[in-house]
Amino acid sequence: MATPPAPSPASDLEATTGIPLADRPVALYRPVVATVLVVEDDEDAAEVMGHALRKAGYRVFTAPNGRAALSLLLGGGVDLVVTDLRMPEMDGVSLVAVMRSYLRFKSMPVIVFTAFAEDRGGEELRRMGVREVFRKADAELAELVRAVGRHLAPPTPTESPN
Repeated sequence: MATPPAPSPASDLEATTGIPLADRPVALYRPVVATVLVVEDDEDAAEVMGHALRKAGYRVFTAPNGRAALSLLLGGGVDLVVTDLRMPEMDGVSLVAVMRSYLRFKSMPVIVFTAFAEDRGGEELRRMGVREVFRKADAELAELVRAVGRHLAPPTPTESPN
């Protein structure tokens, strides 16, 4: 007598909930990769960036300026910051400077996505630890999403010289 095949985890989940996996929203079983904080004073731009990053699987918080971003950062759970430069209350450069004054944020990846990249030389931003600078007029959202993925990717193991 042949034994029946073992149920798959998917069929166990379907049996438990009564909802076929094909009918479930993707968010219920797609793991969250990491959390990105988008700091942008233009609500429409923040929404568009947030949507693109969520679609790529990231959890996204938004803040309208550097001061609000610091409050979210201090709450914990952010893995990478995408920031504009020109914003009210606290601009992106000041945000990065304050972030770097905290030990826990010294190596956090920061990407600048701004219409005003010429305001600050890329070299100055890189000295502050900014990983990449994109001008909004020249960049596509897909480039931003790829950059986020590059800077959140786990480091590749290096071979031992032994």
